[in-house]
Amino acid sequence: MTIAIRPIRKKETDAVYQMFQDIPATENGAENKANGMTPEEFDNFCKLNVSYAKKEGLPPGRVPQTIYIIFNDNIPVGFGKFRPFLNEDCIRRKIGHFAFMISPKFRNKGFATQFLSFIKKEAEQLGLTEIEGGALKENLASRRTMEKNGGKIKEEFQNKVIYVIPVYSNPTLSSKNFTF
Repeated sequence: MTIAIRPIRKKETDAVYQMFQDIPATENGAENKANGMTPEEFDNFCKLNVSYAKKEGLPPGRVPQTIYIIFNDNIPVGFGKFRPFLNEDCIRRKIGHFAFMISPKFRNKGFATQFLSFIKKEAEQLGLTEIEGGALKENLASRRTMEKNGGKIKEEFQNKVIYVIPVYSNPTLSSKNFTF
């Protein structure tokens, strides 16, 4: 198993497009805005998100966000998002530094755990000491992913559990199995 993680590109492959279609539009409190898009709409989605990662054309109140594609042996298996900082709106709405969604046929194989380990390294390079993320109380898989990466419950808010995750390297998660 070879995991590769890279930012979304302005023009993506048909396999990446199909992966976005395989992941539900909404599930467990997460949102896949590309689900249901035509290929042309998806091309625009990709271009827009590449510019958002570069802080270009951000709508008022939005923070920069990079969408990453997660691959296993060159097959797209999911995607994740990373926000390098949170503004007051994110904090008020309980939106964290990261989110991830894995295609149903690739779940429970450790891809989300590896993605979060990758995000911790990205955050460390930016000088962050911790990141925050959340999951619905009943979303035990996402909660376990955060706990495997050192996450501790910060607070419970309505039906959501907010975790704080230290960014320092976790010796139990090996970075030898994936490329960046």
